[in-house]
Amino acid sequence: LSLFRVQKFFEQIGEAKKVLLQWSMEGASSGVDSGIAVLPDDWMFTLPVKVGDQVEADLGGAFFPATVTKAGTTFDVKFFDGDVMNGLDRSMVKLLAPPSSVASSDDAGEGESPPPGLTKKELKRWRKKQEKAKAKKGF
Repeated sequence: LSLFRVQKFFEQIGEAKKVLLQWSMEGASSGVDSGIAVLPDDWMFTLPVKVGDQVEADLGGAFFPATVTKAGTTFDVKFFDGDVMNGLDRSMVKLLAPPSSVASSDDAGEGESPPPGLTKKELKRWRKKQEKAKAKKGF
């Protein structure tokens, strides 16, 4: 009895795939028209890096997680294990996540989320500073 249902099952899956493919293509074409910026293929190595960004840095031919501590013409990074490397070229620093949009970066200035890579003590100080700033704005 189940052998007779197999063909119908595969037909339903085929239809679902077609609908999903059409839906995904519609979303891709509408994203360009709505003004959403499309990232270049090599965005990890070309987009600007700022202090506090989570990156992977080249350490002798292999990339390891790190946090940017100084940004400019060269970059200083602090690796996950505490090691520090100074004077890295941009080609040796790979962003882990694309930068957020301009609107969300404006929100970050209000202190909604702490900068990445803080120790527990630094995080506690940061939160206390944010609370004082909010209390000051309230009055």
